[in-house]
Amino acid sequence: MTSAPLMPTDRTGRSGRLVVVTGATGATGRATCAALLAHGERVVAVGRDPESLRALAESLTADGADQADRADLAARLETRVCDLLDGDAVHALAEEVVTAYGGVDGLFHLVGGWRGGSSFTASTDDDWRWLSGNLVDTLRHTTIALHDALLASGHGRVAIISAAAAATPTAGNAAYASAKAAAETWLRAMADSFGADGATPGSAAVIGVVKWIGSGRTATSPAEVADWLVGLLDTDAAGLNGSRVDL
Repeated sequence: MTSAPLMPTDRTGRSGRLVVVTGATGATGRATCAALLAHGERVVAVGRDPESLRALAESLTADGADQADRADLAARLETRVCDLLDGDAVHALAEEVVTAYGGVDGLFHLVGGWRGGSSFTASTDDDWRWLSGNLVDTLRHTTIALHDALLASGHGRVAIISAAAAATPTAGNAAYASAKAAAETWLRAMADSFGADGATPGSAAVIGVVKWIGSGRTATSPAEVADWLVGLLDTDAAGLNGSRVDL
């Protein structure tokens, strides 16, 4: 695990915002961590597998043009092992991150996965447990644990990547589409909390929708998703909170 000082700065002297990226070792997670670092932000990359996280850190820090660049990237990147299905573990991680960095400015929840069948009745209980756990429960745990810190930031950004299937479910995609729709509903509820009377203005929760990512068809690439996510950090919250954006 790499570690970062309390308030590292990029080479322009600007303090980077602290963004937690869950599902960091997947294709979109890797691209997002790289884009955030290139933008001068600080990143806590979260995953379940220590070896995958170690490889991620090595590849990202190796991108530096010289030794100073590589040292700067390493200073702004921390990796954390956490099972996001374990609510207690997620709360402990959130407390540690907030204590270490003094707050959190963004949560990009990129935990994904797909299971489906050839027909409506082919959907199994195991499929549903796996999808609802990975796509919904991990989101519940992370957003509840980091909600107050993101709101206190005054410009917190939370985003998930959904799928067109949530709005246009098919028979064989019933469980996947339902889990994605539940995740969207959960995030809109968080957006409502951000917009409540008395809440610190400026925070926003937003849903990005991609089609066929990773399928080999014409698709939104992980790099394009990453660019959109990084752009949210500099986008005014007005009109953004609770929105569903087709990418």
